[in-house]
Amino acid sequence: MQTRSRAKVKSCRRRKANGISPGPGEVHPSAAAEFSRPPGSFRYAGWVLLALLLLVADALPAQSRLEGSVLDGIAGSCPGRKVAIDPDLTRACRAFTAAVQAGRAPITGPSASFFASLESYEPSPVAGIATVSPASRADRAAGELYPKTCRFDRIGGGAAEMKDGGAVVCALSAVHRTTLARIPGRVEAGHIVDVSGTLGAGLSKPRLFVTRPSGDVEEIELEAAGDAFAAKVPLTGRGEHSIEVLADGSGGPEVAAIRRVFAGVAPPTKPPPEARAGDGLAGVAHSIARLRSSHGLPALERDPELDAAAEAHSREMARLRTFAHVLPTDGSLGDRLRARGYAYRSIGENIGLSSDVATAHEAIAGSPAHLANLLDPRHQRLGLGAASGLTADGNEGVYLTEVFAVPAVAMADPIAAIVRVIAAERKRRGLPPLRRDSALDGVAVEEVRRTAASDQMMLARDLAGRALSEVPDLSGAVAELYVGNGPDTVASSKNLADQKWTRIGVGARYTSSQQYGPGRLWVLLLYGR
Repeated sequence: MQTRSRAKVKSCRRRKANGISPGPGEVHPSAAAEFSRPPGSFRYAGWVLLALLLLVADALPAQSRLEGSVLDGIAGSCPGRKVAIDPDLTRACRAFTAAVQAGRAPITGPSASFFASLESYEPSPVAGIATVSPASRADRAAGELYPKTCRFDRIGGGAAEMKDGGAVVCALSAVHRTTLARIPGRVEAGHIVDVSGTLGAGLSKPRLFVTRPSGDVEEIELEAAGDAFAAKVPLTGRGEHSIEVLADGSGGPEVAAIRRVFAGVAPPTKPPPEARAGDGLAGVAHSIARLRSSHGLPALERDPELDAAAEAHSREMARLRTFAHVLPTDGSLGDRLRARGYAYRSIGENIGLSSDVATAHEAIAGSPAHLANLLDPRHQRLGLGAASGLTADGNEGVYLTEVFAVPAVAMADPIAAIVRVIAAERKRRGLPPLRRDSALDGVAVEEVRRTAASDQMMLARDLAGRALSEVPDLSGAVAELYVGNGPDTVASSKNLADQKWTRIGVGARYTSSQQYGPGRLWVLLLYGR
């Protein structure tokens, strides 16, 4: 089974805006002050009045003024673009700047994104950060921090004054597609959260994943009708529960919304230490091995062929400035591996986008659906690839691709393995075992050899008749043909659960197919009664 998911942290820029000054004839509104002196009252000395005026002029602008400056700047650079002030992103920016002011957070894009993850469910907000001096110029800096590509429709901002008289300014922007009903960020342990919302245009097939405090990932069944979806999620353990809605888009699966909820514990007040960019792909491989080991899973073996496939996809994403699993030029992961002649039983893929591979992988590991891919016990091989380039927003970024696979290895006796799969499935369903019939085996082996050689999934029309003629005491027969990666492909056989069948014949053959890929296992099941 193929599992694909993705996460995204776009690159953030820190801007230095020292030296911004009013233009000719401009006066900062915060510098205007009116003083009155009633008769008989004392008189301010001239230097005291001047000092008061300077203090007012250097004060941090009000939040409403920051937001007005942001919207004015957008209106000038993005004419016709409708952008709303987002209260969640605004709270995130204000929490970030307050943490910087208190010395609890560095002035970096990942730090701002951390606070966005606590306050907002938008999956990939873009952070813009500036330091200005004096603090009164924060509004002018805020009006320049939005992405100049204008590819966003929600924005939030905030600023805080620093001890040196300057200010740190933050803007977080996002493309709002999926609407999620409010989910509180802090609840009591055992609380049941209602997860409901509406997918944005171009998204379909919503799925819900939850990472529990233990690190285990659980998929929760959703009720979906059209674009709407709903589910109830019990938060049974103390700690963080990460709730993620995944949906299919034009480029494959993508994160539609993600919300961090803390049950019975307080949310963190400062970001974790930032990953070291110098660790590179070796650091990512080490992080994956450590993660799997902590869950009792074996390490994945690096595969040079998968490395090459991962790097090629990262380079193609960077070339097209498109962050997606499926690109028009190289197709899906399955397409890419088949083109390379790589035979597999199962595959998976994660992709990330950030300022470096370490933070891109951190974002991947923070997504429940991505984490499920990292912890899939079936995976055996790992491929990693990264490429630097411009993002769709015009910023510099690093595209990371992680490929997982179980390579197809020809078994010495695939027919015996297929028979075991069928027997196990019948037992699981409470059905009696099917009796192997050597005559049916002979017909199945001959037919699967013919169909595999033709590279067409077409059975001979007289196949059932041939089976009846070979086994005179049969009253009925039916055949099924499969092309897959291994014996477990037959577990989905529709006739396997039918009680009327009492016998079975099996034919199987490994062969490379121009149509279905290298190293495929062709299987023919011939049921009889």
